[in-house]
Amino acid sequence: MQTITSRHNPLFKRVRDAIREHAAEIVIEGSKSVDDAIAGGWKPLVVLRRDVDLSSALFDALAETKSPQDVIALFERPANADVFARPDTIVVALDGVQDPGNVGTIVRLAAAFDAGGIALLPGCADPYSPKSIRASAGAILNVPVANVTIDDLKWPLFVTAADGSPDDPPARGAIIVFGSEGQGVSPEIARRAKSLAIRTSGRVESLNVAASAAILLSRSFEARK
Repeated sequence: MQTITSRHNPLFKRVRDAIREHAAEIVIEGSKSVDDAIAGGWKPLVVLRRDVDLSSALFDALAETKSPQDVIALFERPANADVFARPDTIVVALDGVQDPGNVGTIVRLAAAFDAGGIALLPGCADPYSPKSIRASAGAILNVPVANVTIDDLKWPLFVTAADGSPDDPPARGAIIVFGSEGQGVSPEIARRAKSLAIRTSGRVESLNVAASAAILLSRSFEARK
């Protein structure tokens, strides 16, 4: 096809809307990320290359990174996965985690420490938004993700709390829930969950949600070895 140079082009508008809305279609940016997605079995709907399919000006209008890449691809949003398919490990649930960078980082941690998947409760940032995808460093391509309700959480629940138990986190067959950056987990989750403490020096008031996830998921992973 001819190089697209107009912002009124339907394909340009489609990709732009996917970036803004990340609803039924999502966008992945950069040659390596796109190649990794395709190698992982994702089938692109559209692949657009700078100065081949899109003019540089239009490509830069779509690209979200400070140093724009040379490829942008459009994919269908993956369907909800079965995040509870592996009772040999734990599931990570996110309860109102609104920062896409934190969501992406926790997806990456879930991959690093072999969690069964990410269960997203209402109010979370979209793990398939461009910023979340970048923060996951490609892990979103192979970590099962599902939108869930509290009623879907059938395994025992664990959360972090300053006055929680010093016990080790669960190794398998359980859900570790991380709450919103400001409010923590919802009251209903708090009532149903066992609280675990992360011991610190006390020189800071609290840990970032992604830092808490790194500590607990690492400890859970070590317990499974």
